[in-house]
Amino acid sequence: MTDVAYSVLDERNEAVPFADLWGEVCARLGFNESQKMKKISQFYTNLSLDDRFATSKDKDNVWDLKKRMKFEETFVDVSELEIDESEMEDEFDEESEEEADGENTNNPEEY
Repeated sequence: MTDVAYSVLDERNEAVPFADLWGEVCARLGFNESQKMKKISQFYTNLSLDDRFATSKDKDNVWDLKKRMKFEETFVDVSELEIDESEMEDEFDEESEEEADGENTNNPEEY
């Protein structure tokens, strides 16, 4: 699906809102309504994870090929983000309590 999306964006030579991009991908792949509904979340996830694509931080859910975008359009400076360390400590404490109670949910033997 992402390869089809790449073709769509490459041919249009412009950024496209997600809904329009998804509609074009569905049309080219011949998806029926049921397939569209089942596959949209997977498509969005794949699009987000594929480094060929980017959504501009200045536009709402408009996608383009990253190779056509300026660095400033896609870069998000995370150095200014604040981390609430108390939330992290609370989460760590909960995990430690589960392990002490024998409720370790990450036990590989359970799989």
